[in-house]
Amino acid sequence: MSVNVRVATMTLLVFVEDASLIDWARERARLLAQRHASYAFLLNATSATDAPAQASDGEWVELGVRGSTPEHLRSLVTPLLEPGMPHVLLWIAPQTASDARFGALAPEMRTILLDSSRVRDDASSLRDLAAFHKTQPKNGAINDLAYLRLAPWQEVVADFFDERDFIEDLFDLRSVTVAGGSDAEAYYLLGWLASRLEWECAGERSFVHRRSGRAIAYAIEREGQPRRVKRVVLESHSTRFSAELCNGDSSAVSLRVTGAKQRPSRVAPLHDVDTASLLERAILREQADPVFCDALDVAGCLLGT
Repeated sequence: MSVNVRVATMTLLVFVEDASLIDWARERARLLAQRHASYAFLLNATSATDAPAQASDGEWVELGVRGSTPEHLRSLVTPLLEPGMPHVLLWIAPQTASDARFGALAPEMRTILLDSSRVRDDASSLRDLAAFHKTQPKNGAINDLAYLRLAPWQEVVADFFDERDFIEDLFDLRSVTVAGGSDAEAYYLLGWLASRLEWECAGERSFVHRRSGRAIAYAIEREGQPRRVKRVVLESHSTRFSAELCNGDSSAVSLRVTGAKQRPSRVAPLHDVDTASLLERAILREQADPVFCDALDVAGCLLGT
């Protein structure tokens, strides 16, 4: 006689409040339950009716929580959290700091995953997350898919300055422009640059270098597909560095260096990563990423939190 013993390695909660994203959330719950043996629960805040358990390689249960108070939500979830097991929350809703339901769940989580540009394409969700991050103890790992998507662009920007002749320009940048289809990615990219290059917020649309006092202007342009960066332009006193998607192709960027240190234009691959892999990467991280935390703090400063 064979016995099917299922061993779970974590408890996964997926909270979703946008009816247009229910199918997206269900698919992510299924994929994550497949990749990581887990007790998985989809908390459907658009419905008051529970759905039957869904089975695949993994298993997950859908619970209708529309209208639940924070206290009721906590009392519902607490018995689901296996003692001694990591608890992961994928939060798909527009607010965090200003949503008491999030406040009821977050303290029990080892890892919190969000997507601040999935529900809204403006900066409101990012502003709220920055406010939460500013006031809460940083003892858990918070991850935002809007930031994780930027890894290929961070690599592109860094590659510009691998050439020895451009090191001086890196530390003499005077302006940065980010164009994309939603705001969160742009603010995160600015926050990443500022935190790595010792820039501080300095009023309307500008940074100041912490040691030299040099001003760096920034601009955000809404252009292209949601949740995607389309173009990044950095300018020093004499050289302009531009990286832009090639005719809408998300897998390649056109790189141009013009001005005093001009170089021939070239095309480079953009190593984009699918959402499921980003979620998996975030789940495997057990501690907060300090670079992400720094970028989030700067983005919050730019947004007035």
